[in-house]
Amino acid sequence: MALMEHNLEDNSLIFEPSEFSALTVLYPDEMHFFRSIAQPLDLAADVAVITEGQQPQFLYLVHSGLLRVNKRHDNEIFEVGSITPNEVFGEASILYDAPAGAEVRTVEACSIFQLPGEQVREILDANERFQRSLSQLAERRLAATAVAVNPVFAKLPQAVREILLYNAQFVSIDAGEKLFEEGDSDTRFMFLVLGGKAEASMKHPTDPSKRIVFARISAGDEVGEISIITGKSHAATVTAITPLRLMMINSSSVHAWRKRYSDFGYGLYACVQRKLQHSLEAMRKVVGETEAMARTIDTLPPLNKIAPVAAEKKDKAEKKGKAAVKGTDKDSG
Repeated sequence: MALMEHNLEDNSLIFEPSEFSALTVLYPDEMHFFRSIAQPLDLAADVAVITEGQQPQFLYLVHSGLLRVNKRHDNEIFEVGSITPNEVFGEASILYDAPAGAEVRTVEACSIFQLPGEQVREILDANERFQRSLSQLAERRLAATAVAVNPVFAKLPQAVREILLYNAQFVSIDAGEKLFEEGDSDTRFMFLVLGGKAEASMKHPTDPSKRIVFARISAGDEVGEISIITGKSHAATVTAITPLRLMMINSSSVHAWRKRYSDFGYGLYACVQRKLQHSLEAMRKVVGETEAMARTIDTLPPLNKIAPVAAEKKDKAEKKGKAAVKGTDKDSG
């Protein structure tokens, strides 16, 4: 990492905890303690302060400069946010003693402070308000990352995504617990996975002791959207493989967005269509083509009923394409 520790005799860079909103809940003696252990650093542009997957040992606080947050998902790299002066980062790894879920890289020359994670954890254990402050920050960032890397929700306008995050509700389930079961009729919410792994499965039609597992689910994936689009009960059971943290999204909001924003509506429809096709391929070997179709692809309504604006655009594009082909045929004749 191209950085240089600040000369401690140079008073131009002074750490003041009260300038950082996440630290304003600290008691005076805790602020004094953080002042005494803060290490100032100067970084050049284009330096990775945190690498995705590494185990950060510090809580970082930005004095000046701009940093970018990048997340790898499905072999693509997404820019999921930025970090500006008076913000902190690295809090999730300190809270959960877990590898970093994203890369943080300087966009320009930056001056930051770093607080050793071990000492930060001592204050977290003693100060419930500080624990809550960092936990809320970490959860908001996890949610923002999940929305940014999800190929469906990334199509919503930024202002809508911000409202979604502001109104978000969260739920946690333990390993082995079911988020919902095959046949459940409660489809008030769909979910975005913030952390953990799960699997989607169906009952085996002839052997009750077996299940057909047809999907593995991880951070950034959507769950429960199929029932919202088909209007039917859940066709599969989603079971947590590890502890699972999810953001709940009200189905009424999803319906409003699919009607208003054509890219979102078409993306959601294509997502459901793709998953149903995958389920069909997994089921047809077990129950046969006819029943497999009836339980999967045949439950999907026409595009014009789910995303009317998107369907209209698609029809116009197809008509325009056919007209262009006819024109070419006339010219060649």
